[in-house]
Amino acid sequence: MSPSPSNSADDSVDQGGYGERLRATLSGMHLWHRFIVFDEPVKTVEQAARKVQAEKVAKSIVMIDSNGEPLLAVVPALSFVNHKKLKLLLNVRDVRLANAQEVLQHSGYPAGGVPPINNIKRVLVDQQLLRDETVIVGGGDVNKLLEIRVRDIVTALNPTVADITKNPSPEPRREK
Repeated sequence: MSPSPSNSADDSVDQGGYGERLRATLSGMHLWHRFIVFDEPVKTVEQAARKVQAEKVAKSIVMIDSNGEPLLAVVPALSFVNHKKLKLLLNVRDVRLANAQEVLQHSGYPAGGVPPINNIKRVLVDQQLLRDETVIVGGGDVNKLLEIRVRDIVTALNPTVADITKNPSPEPRREK
């Protein structure tokens, strides 16, 4: 069940054509990219981390603000979105995670496969991601990941770049 880099148009597991549409979008924008295709669904950071380096992975999280407007938060996979920071930055009363139907409706991609380049125009990128040349993100469907240059994400989306995360708490020490 190992990943295999792919630049082919074989999307037999891409039931909705999402991966192929993403491939066409990226190629049309002349952005360097590399798809990593898996034999099984990769819907969570934990599943991805068994196959690629977790520190290279970022999550594209679709959220809805208190005005009912969608936004996309792109954050390192090992971090969490800080709702308080988002609310202050966006000057909204609240933000919440979008449900699966809202994710597809607003981004154009299914939950678990959302790439940063999608239909959502209000995008926030955590500043930690600027440290690396490339990042691995959702590849359009749950059987693909996408490696893309961070600078291309920033150039293509013109996002707000800010500190929008809280890092996970270290695991509690257990007495022996």
